[in-house]
Amino acid sequence: MLERFGSVNKVGLFESYSHSSDCDFGEVALIYGENGVGKSTLAAILDSLRERNADEIIRRRSLPGDVAPTAVVRLNGKDYTFNGLNWDDQLPYDTLDVFYPGFVTRNVHSATGVETDHRRNLCEFVIGRKAVEKVTRLANADTESRTALAELKAIEKQLQLLIKDPDTLETFLGLFNDPKIDENIEKVRAELRQAQSKDAIIARTVPKAVSLPTIDRNAIVIVLEKSTDSIDAGVTAVVREHINQHLDGDGENWLKYGVKHVGKDAKCPFCAQDVTSSSLVVAIRSYFSAEYRTYTDSLSLEIQALRNQLGTTAYSNISTALSVQVAIAAQWTDEMPIDQPAVTATLAEAEATWKLAAEKLGALLTIKQAKPLDKMEPILADEALVDYERALTILGKVNELLSASGKKAEERKTALAKAATSEIDQRLRRLENQKARFEPLSKDLIEKRSVLVNKRATIEIEKTGLKKEIDESAVKVVGKYQAGINHYLEHFGCDIRIESIEPKFPSGRASVQYMLKAHGHEIDLGLSAVKPCFETVLSDGDKYTLALSFFLARLKDLASLTGRIIVLDDPVNSLGSSRRILVEGVVRDLHIRGAQVIVLTHDERLAAMMWRDRKLNKKIVSLQVERTKKGSQLRTWDVDSATQSEYVKQYLTLNDYLEHGGDHTQAAACIRPYLEHRLRHLFPGPPFTTRDTLGDMIATIRSSISGSRLYALKAKLPDLESINSASLPSHHATDDVPGMTLPTPEGVRLFAQKALDVLG
Repeated sequence: MLERFGSVNKVGLFESYSHSSDCDFGEVALIYGENGVGKSTLAAILDSLRERNADEIIRRRSLPGDVAPTAVVRLNGKDYTFNGLNWDDQLPYDTLDVFYPGFVTRNVHSATGVETDHRRNLCEFVIGRKAVEKVTRLANADTESRTALAELKAIEKQLQLLIKDPDTLETFLGLFNDPKIDENIEKVRAELRQAQSKDAIIARTVPKAVSLPTIDRNAIVIVLEKSTDSIDAGVTAVVREHINQHLDGDGENWLKYGVKHVGKDAKCPFCAQDVTSSSLVVAIRSYFSAEYRTYTDSLSLEIQALRNQLGTTAYSNISTALSVQVAIAAQWTDEMPIDQPAVTATLAEAEATWKLAAEKLGALLTIKQAKPLDKMEPILADEALVDYERALTILGKVNELLSASGKKAEERKTALAKAATSEIDQRLRRLENQKARFEPLSKDLIEKRSVLVNKRATIEIEKTGLKKEIDESAVKVVGKYQAGINHYLEHFGCDIRIESIEPKFPSGRASVQYMLKAHGHEIDLGLSAVKPCFETVLSDGDKYTLALSFFLARLKDLASLTGRIIVLDDPVNSLGSSRRILVEGVVRDLHIRGAQVIVLTHDERLAAMMWRDRKLNKKIVSLQVERTKKGSQLRTWDVDSATQSEYVKQYLTLNDYLEHGGDHTQAAACIRPYLEHRLRHLFPGPPFTTRDTLGDMIATIRSSISGSRLYALKAKLPDLESINSASLPSHHATDDVPGMTLPTPEGVRLFAQKALDVLG
């Protein structure tokens, strides 16, 4: 139960209010006050306590606004204190409900329409604080999820900077750790370099095996065994005997040389003696005959051919050719590495072996050439032939190396002819990504990303659960709420209905969607410049009735309101007299159902009706908000004294006639006096005096100028003039005024209603 306002300092017009014992609240509290004295401020303080919303008070601090506002409110034996920054405690759930202008503008509508925030706040109001806590958690979870997503995107953006095409983040994360990654990268880089210069590589010479000489043993044997039968055997024997006795191995050549210089005078070229009679000379000259020359010339050619093929000069040519091919192979080391030192050593070994063989064969050929007619044993050439075969075997190894290198080179050239640098570059980037994937920066970012992914997954699971719980609760509550709103709209005689009300939770926030119909037609809830809409179709009274229905519908189906405090600030604002009666009945019903009801109003008629309600008058406490020089104060209010006036009696007479009928002449007599009192009440002192009649007041209003107090009443002149004209017969002797007759019951009813409604 709300017991009192302990103090209100520097809030609105309440500069320094302190509680007095006669200002305690009862089961029903009626707080009267003119407009602009601070009633809504008290309602706002209570709403701030209900919501524990400090801003609602802070933004209402008293001018000039340099002193912090404070307030103390006592509920159920406990003081709740606002210290200038916040309330010291949270009010228990479902303790306090406050209807005031802030409720309307926050939860229902603005002056021009229903906006997104209205829908959100209304949904939270309808489903209750416990559900709101879930909605709040849902909103916070959504915010956390969005924050995590933003952080996740930032990390993934950093990761993307580390990733080379064609890999995506997904493929990057799936790469495996390769311990030989650097080695593999270098291989592909080399491949790419080659592919990028493939035309030059394709044009590059391929190493080939060198053609090695064939060692023809038969050719050597033929030379060694060669001789001729064209020279006389006796002559041959004489010459050879002479050579054996007097000359060395080169003797035959020496004799051959000398024979060519024995002239016609038959003198020895060496001693100039006459050799005509020398049988030895005759034999020698016969030996070195034309046949001999033909034979030895042929033998010399064959020996020279063997020397050219198997001599040291021949190896030089082979060595040069091999060296050229080895140099060519060295250009293909990426395909087949060449051990240059080993090749050089191999060639040196082959050269030494070849030279040894050439020396051995050369010595035999020299002997043969010195003794061309002597047959030599073929076996004498076997050592040389073995060395030649060994040398060729060694050279064959080099040729094998050259052949293998050439094969690899050809394969490489063929591959390059088909290779696309883009494919190789793609493989290289994949390997570089594979390396980057496991470097410290990537590993750190991936770890952070994993944490955020798991966090979002956990939050999304929580959000799904919360949405399900909220949906289930909202569906049950909101359906009843729609019926409750329409119940009160119909109860207050308002031709507006709400349909298709449905809870929504966009972006983790609770919201409610609905359709509003006025006079059976759907209207746009927003502002429209081209068609009827909320702003133009609904009167101020309709809008206020709609908001009040929204507020009351939440309480309608509660079995008991015991322990609940319901605050209604100006519940009849902009409403006609018939709706005032209905509002008074709602207040009575709320109290009967167990609620403490606090009504703040500037409407004396509503106050009088509540005060005189037999079911309320034993429970009701009447207070008044009044302005003083020290600011607004809360004090007791004598309702009887304030309302037992001719003005109130006139109002009650008119209202009773409209509700229950009766003597229309009594009601007719109250129309003009009621309006005169009402105008004096609204505008005390000048411009209206106690002697002014309604006609005088109308004239004064008509002559008012812009900016004056009465100028706003000019819009009411047509109604005021029609009421004045219709009510004149009730205040004059009609027999003395030609053409003037008393109004009929129907006319009295019409103008009585106009009188109650015209000034609000």
